[in-house]
Formats: sequence, C-alpha cells, structure tokens
Amino acid sequence: MRRSKAVSALALMTSAALVLSACGGGGTSTTEQGGQQDANPGEIGGQDELLKRPKVEDIGEIAVAVEEGFHNYNNNIGATNNFSSTIALSNVQPSPYVTELVDGKVLIKVDGDLMESVKVTSSSPQTIEWKVRSEAVWSDGQPVDCDDFHLKWLAATSKATITGDSGEPASIFDSSPTGYENIEKLECADNDKTITTTFFADKPFADYRALFSQPGSDSLLPAHILEQKANVPDITKVLPSQNDDTVKSVADFYTKGWLGFDPSVALSAGPYMIESSDLKDQTVLVRNPKWWGNPGGPAKVILKTNTDAQSAAQQLQNKEVQVIAPQADPSVALQLREDSAFKVYAAGGQTYEHVDFNMARPLFKENKDLRTAVAQCFDRQGLIDKLVADVDPNAKPLGSLTFMPNEVGYEDHYGDIGNADVAAAKKTLEDGGWALGPDGIYTKGEFTAKFSIGFKTVQRRADTVRILQDKCRQAGIQIDADQAADFNDKRLPASEFDAALFAWVGQPLKAGAYGNYAQRSKGGSGNYNNYDSAALTEKWAAANGELDYEKRTAMMNDADKIMREDLHSIPLFQLSDFAASNAEIGPISYIGVGGGVTWNVYAWQKNS
Repeated sequence: MRRSKAVSALALMTSAALVLSACGGGGTSTTEQGGQQDANPGEIGGQDELLKRPKVEDIGEIAVAVEEGFHNYNNNIGATNNFSSTIALSNVQPSPYVTELVDGKVLIKVDGDLMESVKVTSSSPQTIEWKVRSEAVWSDGQPVDCDDFHLKWLAATSKATITGDSGEPASIFDSSPTGYENIEKLECADNDKTITTTFFADKPFADYRALFSQPGSDSLLPAHILEQKANVPDITKVLPSQNDDTVKSVADFYTKGWLGFDPSVALSAGPYMIESSDLKDQTVLVRNPKWWGNPGGPAKVILKTNTDAQSAAQQLQNKEVQVIAPQADPSVALQLREDSAFKVYAAGGQTYEHVDFNMARPLFKENKDLRTAVAQCFDRQGLIDKLVADVDPNAKPLGSLTFMPNEVGYEDHYGDIGNADVAAAKKTLEDGGWALGPDGIYTKGEFTAKFSIGFKTVQRRADTVRILQDKCRQAGIQIDADQAADFNDKRLPASEFDAALFAWVGQPLKAGAYGNYAQRSKGGSGNYNNYDSAALTEKWAAANGELDYEKRTAMMNDADKIMREDLHSIPLFQLSDFAASNAEIGPISYIGVGGGVTWNVYAWQKNS
C-alpha cells in the first residue's frame, strides 16, 4: 500500500471501522474480529480515554519481515507520504492521539505517556487545550513542547507558495492544510508545555483528533532541530502569513532536511528510536534511552524488507524472522493456518486497492467514455475469487472511496461497474465514436484505447493487472503492466503513470482523505492522479466542518457520488490486513494507520 492520508470513519468517533472476521484452519487465528464498526461514535469534546503502555518483560531481539523498506523520516509531506515509513515511525515520532485495537475495533485514545490531557474547552469558538507531560523529551534531551506543535501548524497553513508542476501555486511546505487551516491562533503557555488552538468562529473542525496525530497520518517533528539547521531562533515567531526568506529557509529544511535517515536530525520521542537504516532492505529500531515511560518488550526490532509473501512465510518457518506482514496471500494464509506453530491475523481493514486514472493525460481527461469502458470491463469479482477470498471469505467488490463495507454509512455507488461486462464496454466506446481497428483495439481520432497500469513490484499486484487485462482486451482495450520497485516511493507522487494501482491506508477519521482527492491548489497534496473537481473539494471541505454525525455521513456519501460520476478512480476491494508470527510471540495484530503490524510492538511478549 501506499500510505494514505485517506481516512475512514468520522471525526465524531472514537472507534473506527477496521475489521472483518478471519477464518482459518488448524493454525491459531485471530477471532471475533468482525461486526459493524462506528455504531457509537465519540462525541465532539467528549473525554477521551488515555493509553498507557504496559510494563512488560524484556524479550530481546525481534526480526520482522515487511513488504517495503523505510524511506524518509519526514513522512508528512506529499513527496513522501508512504506507509512503509509509518511502520518504523509509529513508535518513534510523538503523537497526541494514538490508536488501539480492542475487541476487534480500533479506538482512538490520548497517548497518556506523552500527554497529560487533551480537552475541548470551548465549542464557540472551538478551542482545544493540549497539555504535554513535563517529562516528555526528544532523544537528545530537549523538551517536546509548543514549538513542535507550532511547526506542524505553520507547515500546514503557510501562505508562502511555489509554482507546482501544473503551473498552479502549491504549498512551499508540500503539506495538506486540512484541519490546521481552521485554526485561527495557536498559543503557548506553562513553559511551552500547554498548547491552545483556537479555531475560527465559523470553521469548527470535526476531526480534531487527527491534528498532530497518527489517526490523521500525522505526527510531531523536533522543531528545535529545524531551528538550528535553518538558523531560526524561535519557530513560534514565524507565522503562516509570512512569505520571506525566513519562512523559505524553514520550508527548505522541512521538505529536504528530514528526507532519508540522518541520526543527528531524525530524533525520537517515543519508546523506540531508529538506530540505522539503509532505506531499502533493513531498518533497525532500538529502545529510546530517553523514553520516560515503560520500556517496550523487544530490546531491538529489525525490519527486513521482503516483497514476496511466499518468501516471507519461508523466513518465518525457518525462524529467520519472528513476525511477517506481507501483502495478503491466499496460499500463505492457508499454509500458516494449518500449522499450530504460527498465529495468523487476517481482517478486512481500512486499506483499499484501487486504480486511478492520471487525469492530466489527455487520453483520460478528454475521454470519459474510455474511463467508463475500462471500469465496465474490469473483473472485480474475479479479483476477489482468485486473490482475496481464501484470506477473507467475506470480501466483496468495494463500492465506495470513502467508507469500507463494515462502516456505518457505507453505500455502494459502484455496483454497476467492475463486473467484467465486455459487451457494455464495447457499446460505451462505440456510442462515443470509437472504432475497432484491425488489431482489435479501439481508436478515436488521435486516441488509442491503450495504456499502462503502474504498480509496485508485488506478486499480487502483478496478478491483479493480469486479471484486469483479460476482459478489457476482449473489449478492445489494451492494458500493459508497468511494474517498478520504486513505484510507490518515486513515480506515484511524481504522477509518472498512465494509471496507477495502489492502496490507500485509511484512518479512523475522514478528514485526512480530503488531501487525496481535493484540487491541488486547495490542499490536495496527495492528489497524485491530478483529479480536479471544485464540487468535490467544496463538498468534502464542508463535511469536515459538520459536527452532526448523521449529516456528515450523508455529506461524505454525496462526495463519493461526485467521484463516482467523474470516475477518476475505480475502487477494487477492501484489502485484508494480514500478519503472522511464531506462536510464542504476541499479541500480533494490525492497525494500518497505527503502523501496521508494529503498532503495538511495545507490548510484544513471549507467551509462556
């Protein structure tokens, strides 16, 4: 998957949609994962629970096989934004709100190790008080404080711009403004340990639990490091309204200085720190010696990249690793479930596979009939039957880009497409003036119904493209496979594709997905396929400020209907979260936005 600022469930909720049931054979399998989520959303301003990491035993070194390596310490900008980095960073970078899996549901809680409290102190205007614990420090001993919050607010709301690739103004910080632009002022008090965010009177923000935090695919970065490197004495004196050399210096380090991994600037304020990384095959986490809370169970966590699910399973069986989190693979799931030496976790989560058309390419921008025909000839049920059903028998073609099937509010807006309907696809093209050529491919004027789908080198995605190619070729549409190991990391954010097959990792809050679909000039920092809809942008922005749960659900479905009408993206299926471990290691589960399988690495123990 590509890590998304895509989201799922709504800000009024403290529990989010994640999990469908897992079923298995002889091996140990997580159970009771299913059921409807979000039935009792948390109230705006309600008192959130605190998460305190447990006291556990030292279990030494643990090796984990993951499908893609860590890339960048600053994962909060459009040029990075990759789930593979979240796997390492979720236990490194501080986050006022965190997620926890309880009885098959993802709950959003205040990180009680980092924060004394987060309180909504006023609803008119919406005002939130964030109190950081006095002992909270970065791994160099400097405090986690208001400077770090201010830096994130500045990066998201700065009025300074550059000219983007499209020629339109773009954020100089390459950051989504969602939610942060609603904040009128951010104030520091109590030796910078209390932060107060006051929202504009007419711009409340329902998903405030996403701000600065993992549930919104965000986190805090060490502002004092940026102050040193950018030669800025006090970051809180740099304001969003500035457009001068100072803010340009700040933005330059923010977008470049934290790329890759440099231990002198990539600090930790979590239970683990990154000791080393080759940014490809291996990243090593060790306990943070400055961590003030209970130390995590593993003393060292070695993240090993393995793009092949079968090979990862072999590593697990050979005891080269103790935990794996590959792409869900039917044969691997069946194989490990039949052996009591392993535990398997499989659940329909927030991650969803989809194909995006690059709407900057004339072939797609000017030919909705072609986009429609492609959607009609896609065989989504074939994908489920051949690639997903053995992992999650409850899976079905996905009918929404905003809700998952087990969420309150889910409506199927795509049921009329993706049904391998060759005749319908051909009729759509012919009604649009396309003619079948002697090579069996349709053409219209300068256009030929031929394009490539780009995707990361993963076997299941290669299989996906082969299945999608079949019926579309029968419909006179040629689809070529365009796989690359660095597709998600390099080519996807650069929009270097005709169409793209990837996954957004949703979150238990909806607002963040705005950045994936909104116009680039209005904060669409993750809008890699250049979708340009003022109607969608306006509808989603309005939904983000709606505090009534039922009204907001209806507005989000209206936003999804706009995208269905435009057909810039085709949802395929809800991707099964999948992880497995040696039976003696646990508890193993999976929360995409929380870091995938490593979300609770601090609690891992050896079972007696």
